[in-house]
Amino acid sequence: MRILDELRGGPVSEDREVERAVEAAARGEPARARLWLSLAAQRRRLGLSARQLLKRSGAEVQALALRGVPDLRLDWLRRLSHAALLAQGAESWTGTLGGHRVHRYAFAGRGADLPVLLLHGLGGSADSMATLVAPLLPISARVVLLELPGHGRSPSPPGGPLAARDYGQVVTAAVDRLYAEYGKVVLVGNSLGGALALYAAHERPDNVAGVVGLNPAGADLSDEALGLLPESFADEVTGAARMAELLFHRTPWLFWLVARDFARAWSSPTVQRILDDARHDRDRSLGIDVLSAIRAPVLILWGAQDRLLPATSADDFRRHIPGATVELIPDCGHIPQLERPAYTRRRVREFVEKLKT
Repeated sequence: MRILDELRGGPVSEDREVERAVEAAARGEPARARLWLSLAAQRRRLGLSARQLLKRSGAEVQALALRGVPDLRLDWLRRLSHAALLAQGAESWTGTLGGHRVHRYAFAGRGADLPVLLLHGLGGSADSMATLVAPLLPISARVVLLELPGHGRSPSPPGGPLAARDYGQVVTAAVDRLYAEYGKVVLVGNSLGGALALYAAHERPDNVAGVVGLNPAGADLSDEALGLLPESFADEVTGAARMAELLFHRTPWLFWLVARDFARAWSSPTVQRILDDARHDRDRSLGIDVLSAIRAPVLILWGAQDRLLPATSADDFRRHIPGATVELIPDCGHIPQLERPAYTRRRVREFVEKLKT
């Protein structure tokens, strides 16, 4: 899964990208070759001075620096990630779960049991969880990356954006499907995906072996905390800098290339439906009754520099989920699997391995 590691902001060099493009062309894969060449070209365009400004400066200077950075669409990154996932052996298909059409990637693992369901966050897609696949394949029977309705390659629901509980029905249907074929399921989710993983553990106690929440949503949010969640951005450049500030302690360079499009996506009805519901006390949190009734083992990995969700969330999970282990990750923001991938991969694998004993 080295390609996927590189996509997550690791030590990618232009030479390596060009080398991979040549390899893809030699294998008769012109589409993948073009994608790797495109990545190399965009890295060159994001020059050293701009990278230094974006890395070290505050949101105002970052917004100014962004005006000299390529404005790429999220679809570009997702096509690149899609090609990498398929090259690593992923199955890719769209089917119906919980009454909605959803897209999934699936890998056949080498383990005998404990399939793993990976769940991305609000406004995200499967590629944000792809860095966790490699360490799970040797120990899990199946690894599935689910894309929620209206996210990634999953079609938007014809009736309009969904509420959080609608997403919950999709996830529990995915758990039921995996359980029927492979036995008890391990859920790993980031942000909204983490809340959905905890919800599924409550709804399907006999089908869930354990949950890893990566800065999960679902804890109670005060009016003050809700007020910090951004609404639509009138200026996408300012929005891009603001989202980077909220999501990351140190922003991966690849995010800057798609940051403005991410700000546009954050302003979409799909995202704003969830935020509006929370602001109006609809599905603001999972609730103490749900959290306190979870019986599966739970590991919460919490980026200590998360600015999107309050630090009190980690305390709430520790207080209300019976037996939950809560670990703070220093120098890390809202998306640990992207900002601290090596540590997150290790802890997730250790958690799954412990469930086998």
